[in-house]
Amino acid sequence: LNAMVGGANRVADGPEPKEVDLAAAQLSLGRVPTMSEQLKNSIGERISKLCGDSDWQSRFIAITRHFLVISHDGARHVSDQIPLYEVTSCARLPTQSDVSSHRIAFVVETIHGGYNGGRQYIFSVENEDQFLSWTQAILKQAAISAKQYRNLSIVEQLKERAADLLRKETWQFTFSFLIVANFIVNICQSSAAPSSEASVNSTDANSTVFYTFDLIFTALFAIELFIGFFANWFTPFFRSGWNCFDLVVVALSIFSVCYPDGPTWIIVLRTMRLFRIVRLFRRLRVLRTIVSAVLAALPIVANGFVLLGLVAIVFAVVGQALFSRRSPALFGTFKLSLYSIFGVLTINEWRHKVAAVKAPEYGVYDVDPTPACFFVSLIVICSWILIQVVSAVLVDNFTRACRREERQALIDEENEHLKARGLTKVVTKSPIAPLLDSLALFHNSVMTSLLMTYN
Repeated sequence: LNAMVGGANRVADGPEPKEVDLAAAQLSLGRVPTMSEQLKNSIGERISKLCGDSDWQSRFIAITRHFLVISHDGARHVSDQIPLYEVTSCARLPTQSDVSSHRIAFVVETIHGGYNGGRQYIFSVENEDQFLSWTQAILKQAAISAKQYRNLSIVEQLKERAADLLRKETWQFTFSFLIVANFIVNICQSSAAPSSEASVNSTDANSTVFYTFDLIFTALFAIELFIGFFANWFTPFFRSGWNCFDLVVVALSIFSVCYPDGPTWIIVLRTMRLFRIVRLFRRLRVLRTIVSAVLAALPIVANGFVLLGLVAIVFAVVGQALFSRRSPALFGTFKLSLYSIFGVLTINEWRHKVAAVKAPEYGVYDVDPTPACFFVSLIVICSWILIQVVSAVLVDNFTRACRREERQALIDEENEHLKARGLTKVVTKSPIAPLLDSLALFHNSVMTSLLMTYN
């Protein structure tokens, strides 16, 4: 504190304090801001903070451009901080039964879903002058901080309005209905399509009606995509896999509408419009969580599939070497052998394949040991062991991915709550978030190995 007071005396006549960058301010959670960063501090004042139900402890607090920082007296590191742009009120504590009669308590309230999760901070000062000074300073700097983050240009205001429009439930419900309606129209169009190839591109009444519907749906989805692209300009739009999927589907739809009469590959592209129904997964949280979890688990499960494929290739080579002469239709080439191995792994008519490679000297009720050992070992190793291992790995990683998706959904909801409050530029993360992520993904085997090592 003496060093701070000396620094304050040295910079009293110095230049104006520089504005603190938000990212740098968040990183300064580990140290007390310098005197040039502090707009007001509690040096020379006795300020206490309520810790628990009735435990008042002395604290050092300071106001910076965007934060109210809190630390222990004489400490060099910040123990807690309050973003000023998330302060909703700062007023006298209504009941002061636990406060000394000669002290005044005031409470600082934060928004729900913000950096401090709606937590209330209660402080006490020595007299009325200190109470007025601190409450007015906090409210004044909170208004300035919020105004700085709300000082948007015209383009940013339009982007914010577009984002608000996309978040409305009415908008979500309308386009979910349009996706389902478009899927039903596509099914009806496929059912009413003529069977002969000569009349596929005919311009009869039915095709004209379906083309009109397709044109309307494509225009509406293109408008929605443009609004989403403008609201999340530029890089944030492509960071979402769902946005990229929407862009591909809409682009294919526009291409098929612009060229309704064309070769066969144009007709194949036109059938890609059916994938619009997949966009419905994005709007339903449960389906979106399942799809995202499966996609997140696939890279890890791919190792198991690679192992399974290698073992199947080994059996295919061995099967070709053993049974190519007995059954050329099943094991004559490597392709046929690998295809037969796949059929055996599906447990589909594997007994007929065993009978096809049986030696002629064995009767109907006799067992040929060579194909018996080959196929039994194949089924045990691949179907009973490896496929079950791959399934277990898939389920385990799917569960973890679901937890991550649910946690991300909660973060998105908090960000949406912040945006609803007008804090569009504020994206904060709790300082204990990395610890929580590590604990959430902490595997039981790690704990078991630690306990065994300790014992």
